[in-house]
Amino acid sequence: MARAFLVRLGQMVLVVWAVVTIVFFILRLTTGDPARLMNAPGTPEEVITRTRERLGTDKPLLAQYGDYLVDMVQGDLGTSFRGATPVADAVVAALPNTLMLAGIAVVLAAALALLLGSLAARRPNGLLDRAVLAFVALAQATPAFWLAVILVLFFSLRLRWFPAIDLTGPKSFVLPVATLVITLSPVLIRTVRQSFIETMGEDFIRAARARRVPEHRLFLVHGLKVAALPLVTLIGLQLGFLLAGAVVVEAIFNWPGIGKLILDALASRDFPMIQGGVLVAAVAFVLLNLIVDQVYGVLDPRVRVGPR
Repeated sequence: MARAFLVRLGQMVLVVWAVVTIVFFILRLTTGDPARLMNAPGTPEEVITRTRERLGTDKPLLAQYGDYLVDMVQGDLGTSFRGATPVADAVVAALPNTLMLAGIAVVLAAALALLLGSLAARRPNGLLDRAVLAFVALAQATPAFWLAVILVLFFSLRLRWFPAIDLTGPKSFVLPVATLVITLSPVLIRTVRQSFIETMGEDFIRAARARRVPEHRLFLVHGLKVAALPLVTLIGLQLGFLLAGAVVVEAIFNWPGIGKLILDALASRDFPMIQGGVLVAAVAFVLLNLIVDQVYGVLDPRVRVGPR
């Protein structure tokens, strides 16, 4: 077990290193010279040179990469090109907002998926099943940006029930969370429905029926534990995506999270801020997948990793 964990830990480090390396070189090879972007057109070349020296972009590319890796290992994510703000401080300030938004959205989406998916699976092709599948198709075909705008227009500007932008209190969560739940839930509902249908046809379910185990107990106890396995995996992937930043939602609602931080940094070619946001997103993603693997092993001992 310890060896398997160390192997998985090494894989996580390799994934994070690959992500930050790819982002580092893509930014520097495709987005132009930050020193020129930070200065007005016609700025003397001497000023441009001094700006490069201040930013550290005057060094050879491999030297910049080496300095970046050394600083990253030491916990120094650099300084923003805009305003000289420490990247670590900006990321730490934005991360809790994204964590709260993502956590609430995933919990509600999972609860909705379990409810609708299990109800639909009770009678496949029945009236309720068709209604649930119709909702899934409609929600899956609805773009997140369009839904967010419609929610703002109706509930914020027309009814004035909830604030339209920024994080000002508990009501600020309603519209962005609703957008994310409707966006995330279709694939979760489909997965739960299909998993329940397959699980209820398994041999151990038929054997339990032969022992006259009540149907509701079969469904809620025996079936739920197995049917929830694919949902756990999907939740881990979706939560990783949200922590990487639901960029569209955070941009529309001006949500002060990681997604908006990365988007603003992209607009201003702020390399250190982009790299810091992506690093945090990559670490969060691999950690969540590690947690999902552990939960999966608890729910189904057959998939536990250990010595053979």
